[in-house]
Amino acid sequence: MNAPKPRIYILHGEDEQTRGAALAKLRAGLGADAPAALDYILLKGESLELPALHDAALTMPFFAQRRLVHLRDPLAMPALKSPKGRKAFLSLLERVPPSTALVLESAATLPPKHWLRRWADAHPGIAYQRRYALPDNLTRWIVKRAEEAGGRFTPAAAAELARRVGDDAAAARQEIHKLLAFVNYARPVEPEDVAELTPAPEHPNIFEMVDAIALGRSEKALRLLHQLLQQEEPIRIWGMVIRQFRLLLLAREALNQGITTPPALAQTLKIHPFVAKKLLPQARRFRMETLEAIYAALLDTDRAWKTGQTDLPAAMDVLVASLKR
Repeated sequence: MNAPKPRIYILHGEDEQTRGAALAKLRAGLGADAPAALDYILLKGESLELPALHDAALTMPFFAQRRLVHLRDPLAMPALKSPKGRKAFLSLLERVPPSTALVLESAATLPPKHWLRRWADAHPGIAYQRRYALPDNLTRWIVKRAEEAGGRFTPAAAAELARRVGDDAAAARQEIHKLLAFVNYARPVEPEDVAELTPAPEHPNIFEMVDAIALGRSEKALRLLHQLLQQEEPIRIWGMVIRQFRLLLLAREALNQGITTPPALAQTLKIHPFVAKKLLPQARRFRMETLEAIYAALLDTDRAWKTGQTDLPAAMDVLVASLKR
């Protein structure tokens, strides 16, 4: 006898592409496409009240066997700002019927002790949870993805591809399939294949270096910093680092005030929507106290080099190395 399907799916983590693929597979598996489109509903947490979620989750399906209710960014719901609202929300989750699959999708990783994950741990019969994290080691990740796709990469080829895509898992996915097709899945992909098909970065990207600092990837940040110092003026690099962490402070404050979408953040901070989209997942990784401490360290470093106590490249090197999460 088949085990009953979960009613609550908690999908969280920064790997947007893999998370999206899982959602598409879930939607197709529940029969929520084509003529059953009325049985799929997308809700957005920042503008959703509990009664509306109640109505969506407890409505019976029209055509499909199950109704798929997809709630994006559930923690942005106004009701969840208070303990009373969280209690009512969890009570509603327990009353979701078997005819509904309620997907709670979060672009940020929820820590193991988060109240929503603790609830899911206590209700394994109805709740399913999975984290979609960006790979910590892109080389190993490339080898594994290639095997899952029915092909092979040599370790050296995987390392070369990781170097060329620069920790971009989405770009790595595209290149993996292209390279496997190039060798017709008949032999392992070699470094020479990667060199032939995957373009190398023409020059280090200063924004990528600042992103790496913000994400706590200090080894990558140091590598990019050293490359950039051969091509850019140190004072320009330093200005970008300070600007990024100032924006992260403002973004973290906005998150604390309930501003959780890129358009809303862009409007609040008067920045480009693309910048806002990159800032939000970074800001979610930090507590306000951590960002304040980092910004204070930036100011101390700025004062030290301006008063001649140290030279700027050496000061940046020490600072970037110290910013491990």
